[in-house]
Amino acid sequence: MDKLVSKRQKDIVLSLMEEKEPVTAEWMAKELGVSDRTIRNEIKELQSHSASLGLEIMSVRGKGYLLEIKDYEVFEREFSPRANEAINENQSVFTDHENRVLYILKRFLLEKEPIKLESLEEELFVSKPIVQSELKMVREILDNYDLKLVSRPHYGTQVEGDEYMKRLCFSNYILSRNGNLNIDSQSFKLLDQVLFNKVKKIIIRKVKEYRIEISDIALENLATHITIGCKRIDEGFVIENLQHDITGKYPFERIVANEIVKEVEEITGLAFPEAEIDYIVVHLLGTKLIQKNTLNEFSKFDELGTIIHCMLERLKTELNWDFYNDLEFIQALTLHIRPAMNRLRYNLNIRNPLLDEIKRKYPSAFEGAAIASRCMEEYLNIEVGEHEIAYIALHIGVALERMKTMQKQTKRVMVVCASGVGSAKLLYYRLKNEFKDDIDIVATTNYYQLDEYDLSSIDFIISTVPIKEDIGVPVQVVNTFLGERDIALIRQGISSAISSDQERYLDESRVFIHKEFEDKESVIRFMCEKLYEQKLVSKDYVHSVLEREVVAPTCFGNLVAIPHPLTPVTEETFWTVCTLKKPIEWADKNMVQFICLLNIRRVPNGDLERMYKRLIAIIESSTTVQKILKSESADEIIKILNQSI
Repeated sequence: MDKLVSKRQKDIVLSLMEEKEPVTAEWMAKELGVSDRTIRNEIKELQSHSASLGLEIMSVRGKGYLLEIKDYEVFEREFSPRANEAINENQSVFTDHENRVLYILKRFLLEKEPIKLESLEEELFVSKPIVQSELKMVREILDNYDLKLVSRPHYGTQVEGDEYMKRLCFSNYILSRNGNLNIDSQSFKLLDQVLFNKVKKIIIRKVKEYRIEISDIALENLATHITIGCKRIDEGFVIENLQHDITGKYPFERIVANEIVKEVEEITGLAFPEAEIDYIVVHLLGTKLIQKNTLNEFSKFDELGTIIHCMLERLKTELNWDFYNDLEFIQALTLHIRPAMNRLRYNLNIRNPLLDEIKRKYPSAFEGAAIASRCMEEYLNIEVGEHEIAYIALHIGVALERMKTMQKQTKRVMVVCASGVGSAKLLYYRLKNEFKDDIDIVATTNYYQLDEYDLSSIDFIISTVPIKEDIGVPVQVVNTFLGERDIALIRQGISSAISSDQERYLDESRVFIHKEFEDKESVIRFMCEKLYEQKLVSKDYVHSVLEREVVAPTCFGNLVAIPHPLTPVTEETFWTVCTLKKPIEWADKNMVQFICLLNIRRVPNGDLERMYKRLIAIIESSTTVQKILKSESADEIIKILNQSI
């Protein structure tokens, strides 16, 4: 294809892909942090060669732009996530500051000979001052790993320091950011793909031989590290000693590492020193490498038992989720936490490709994981990070679904029928057939006998006659011969009988419109201060909300952020809402203009799960968010939020 698509154009297309309705240039400009004119110019450029990209971007008068994919094969090739991650040999790639820094960092970490700055200028298509500016950031990153950039006149610049730290830095900064590892020019490959595939096959053989469990991502990571180890050993860069002394420890992992190394040595002709084998042991510790039958050997006295007990206790006391008897959840957590602890101990990175989706689609599970992960943080005194938290969230999500299935309570229903025993029975059996798992029909009665019943234990009444008086129980009037509309109304009625308290989350005194702030801390401080003035929170409440942001940012895309305290502390659960005049960067280039501060009651009662469910509908609808941002009154915003729920 002769026309290369810039990263910004890809972002625009991927943004349009997620929308079913037309999106304005103004909306995309806010999300991408550029001007409306830039968006319109980029779209014009895309439209001019849309046929060769397999797409069509239509302009809908007064509404915005709508994307239609015309040729899926062509489109997939250009706009798949993998294509989006790949870095082309083209100037447009290096207009991004972060890409330049990562490229320079990678060059220094893997290059055997000193590099001249002129070479970097040519490769990056930038001037000398820009290269020098990026080098400052590279030095700061290297400094975290006790590595130094050393320059020698007429020779060039290279990294000096411990080989283990070089690989650690490479792993944390390069591998964690790229799905496609061979990301630049033909002369500079990160991986020997043939060797990588051979190493992967060796690991798979050992996994099967020892009946080991290992995830696909962990397998790819391990194969990648061993392949890079081969490249470094071949070039004369070997690990001489690890910072962590693991001599005599982890015998099972050492057996597996030795067997893998033996086969790798046979196919490469390389000799792996003992410290290199230790390095592989460390990476095995960072995978879910564990024999299934050893699970039963973990005693309540080992660190794993301590961590898991702490997690179960926090989830119960802070969120009222009792997983103590969920053996499936405990086993899944056991398999995950042991390698996660080792990854944290040895500073090994892990990348969760589903991070954004998990945060957006399962926010309550992610919140539970953030709370549970503090057990690991406190035990190791190391920050866990949101990629690890997202993996724990998956296990919690599964456990929550299982809990819901087990706790599913049928609604106690009374049927009021005025047309005789025969039609009452017909209605009874029709309802049993349609709602067999959802309702328990405890009685069938005539209207005139209704006052003889104690209705305190009844959740819902289905009646063929109108009931004018207020009997304190939701009533749905239906036809004796149930139609489709009747069934839909009953289903809706049962559902609202479960959650009819949405109004209490919102109050005009806690809705703030079109405010101006420069950063997220200012917004959070403002909202918490307002709650303090209303005597709803303590003065130090803001610290808990800001502390929670450090654990993992609470922005969910679509210009929405949902901050909340680290630990529930308020007497009741309620929302505080703020819209901004212009978007601000919340975290990792995510722009935010609508903030909903969640204030969660101290005594848990299941609020969190229900409340997040309601917010997901808002988070995923750009139309709803746009309406909220344009609203001129608190009352209008409350109406929009209630309609969206």
